Amino acid sequence: MSEAWNLPPVERLSTLEQVHRALRDAIIEGEIPPGAHLREVHLAHDLQTSRGTVREAIRQLVQEGLVEYVLHRGNFVRAMSLADRLDVYVAREAIEVGVAKQLLERDGEVDLGPLEQALGELRRAARGRARPTEQVIAVDLRFHQELVRLVGSPRLDRAFETLAVETRMLLRRHPEYPWRTYVSDHEQLFVALQRHDPRLPELVAGHLRLSADLIGGELAADPERRGANEPISSRRAT
Repeated sequence: MSEAWNLPPVERLSTLEQVHRALRDAIIEGEIPPGAHLREVHLAHDLQTSRGTVREAIRQLVQEGLVEYVLHRGNFVRAMSLADRLDVYVAREAIEVGVAKQLLERDGEVDLGPLEQALGELRRAARGRARPTEQVIAVDLRFHQELVRLVGSPRLDRAFETLAVETRMLLRRHPEYPWRTYVSDHEQLFVALQRHDPRLPELVAGHLRLSADLIGGELAADPERRGANEPISSRRAT
């Protein structure tokens, strides 16, 4: 006899996931711009679903940091300051440097196959590119995702997945950078891990800080982006 679990119907859960993914992707791709007001009625109409489903999807986006709730005004796509945006690299450094230290402390072999495969895809995708394309960004993040997966922690995997969303948006602002150097930066991390190099944590930190510096410089030099990055809560109500 099965237990009487109070679980939601699969169809409802599937709809919620689809709505969440649709809104999340639209925000990431810039189709819904920073500062946009997410009105439940309009979104429910456009997505042909219920307001309750839209409300729950937005709640998840608030938890992920992509949407900001403003009291008495509603939910808005978060327009982050430069410091807020680059904070994603601070969080990633905490995770990835910690991962590097754990891997160095482990005895026995670690399966580097998925990481090596991601590196090979990065080499092919980045060839001849002055700036990271969508494909390069996807493979770059997959490389780091595979690095985090090596420690076998589902919680770290989930944490990195959330940070990868913001990183993806930031990498689109990456300035011109020699593609060979872009690839060799990742190759250096792979070789250090392969050789059990004690400098691995330091190399991971340096790699992430370089990206943050390059992207930060690009954003700081763009006055339009600076204006768009003003936090919503500090703007005058209209």
